[in-house]
Amino acid sequence: MFEGLKAPLKKFAATLLTERLDPASAAAAVFCGVFVGIVPIYGLQTLAALGLAFLFRLNKPLTFASTFINNPLLQPLLVVASLELGGFLRHGSFQPWHLIAFSTAQMREQIFSWVLGSLLLGLIVGAALAFLTAIVVYWTAPSQRLLRRRIGFVNRTYAASPRYDRGFVRWKMRLDRIFSLLAAENLGSGTVVDLGCGYGMALCFAAFDQPVRRLAGCDLSAHRIEVAQQALRDFNAETSVCDVRDFPLPSADLILILDVLQYLSADEQKVLLRRCCAALEPDGRLIFRVHDRERGLRTLLTLGLDRLLFSTEHVGARPMILAAEQYESVLLEAGMQVEMRRFRNRLPLAHILILARRPAVESAA
Repeated sequence: MFEGLKAPLKKFAATLLTERLDPASAAAAVFCGVFVGIVPIYGLQTLAALGLAFLFRLNKPLTFASTFINNPLLQPLLVVASLELGGFLRHGSFQPWHLIAFSTAQMREQIFSWVLGSLLLGLIVGAALAFLTAIVVYWTAPSQRLLRRRIGFVNRTYAASPRYDRGFVRWKMRLDRIFSLLAAENLGSGTVVDLGCGYGMALCFAAFDQPVRRLAGCDLSAHRIEVAQQALRDFNAETSVCDVRDFPLPSADLILILDVLQYLSADEQKVLLRRCCAALEPDGRLIFRVHDRERGLRTLLTLGLDRLLFSTEHVGARPMILAAEQYESVLLEAGMQVEMRRFRNRLPLAHILILARRPAVESAA
């Protein structure tokens, strides 16, 4: 009986321990755990910490472990620091205190200062330890090391580009979470196509450690294509000024569509996705990003930014965003295996990363 449960339990424990251990999520878990551990809600700290971890989808073991900042060794220091901070907040200066105050008429005042000061102390210590956690995870996590290597590779590739373009590439690689998500995926080794490639950053990113793989892309900006051609001149790359609707798709192992579909009508988006599915080799992947229409305020901000971009680019239409189920339906009808991941960019923007894979010949049969 127990032998049959051993493998599922090990898998569950591994998933629990490694869930959401990117720098930002790990930092948030530590902050919540430390804050709850310092605030004097004894008896409820574990319940509160795990509740926050479930609510914000944080790493639960890390959140729980961080509450142990309130241990017998550190607790006296935390209480004293909370009392002093509370006294400073209430009176404008640090106040002397004595243990006897907790058994006199001043006890209510001291407890109030303790609770008030613990809130501030929790914010300060939580923020400091969260910052240190983010640094440690960023520099030690294998996935983050690989991501840094890929980003460094792209930055070096564009080092000779004009100053503005080089700076745009650096900031885009730093701020856009799409690259960290791509780094965690199997990007294959065959032909890569990027529709709406811009400067060709995603093509370069996919060519990390594989400079001989074929890269193909198109964009409507002649300037960006010129920069891409110059930067990727030593690669097996072909980039051209072309509308994604007219681009002749080669047989590909990976097709990327990032921030392009909203420029097309609903029917044009569906036609393009079907073309991409037909162009994929067995086990090939189509990865594209669309706006998430179900995230309330973040959706409004995302669509508002897009409309602003459309206005500055003099696009004679409004962004067209289909429901996630419509994209999924088109892909399933084309025989693809589909996975959808909602994510939030470093800016408060809401997106969905859609990953579709053409089954291998054997599995299709």
